[in-house]
Amino acid sequence: MKTLDYVRAEDQLPDQAAPPGAPLDSSLLVGTWYATDKEATGVVRLELRAQDGTLYVRTFGADTAEPYDWGEVEASAYGSSVTAVDAMAFSAIYDFGFLVTVLAAYAKQGILVLDTFNTFTDSSGRSNYFSREFFHR
Repeated sequence: MKTLDYVRAEDQLPDQAAPPGAPLDSSLLVGTWYATDKEATGVVRLELRAQDGTLYVRTFGADTAEPYDWGEVEASAYGSSVTAVDAMAFSAIYDFGFLVTVLAAYAKQGILVLDTFNTFTDSSGRSNYFSREFFHR
């Protein structure tokens, strides 16, 4: 059986590319992002920061009095190609015990698009669900 080095032609490293391994520059993502929908019932704010080459996200969910702080988790940063030096997207996982939420977001033209994939791990009978929200600085 042949071992694969890539699954798409664009995943190959060009001969002149720098060796992989350097952390992506996350400055495009770093900062505080606010939901564009003032009546949002899901995520209302994201705070992203970079430290020592690692990206972190603190998420705030809608609540009646003030946003609910989900806490800070490490995020995986992604570039637009295998030779990218700048991060333009991230993913992160929150495990609440009864619910696992995967965040997947990308920035484009000053807007952050956030997809959340929510999986209930309790026996409540609630359906897993997906949502998409838009953020600005």
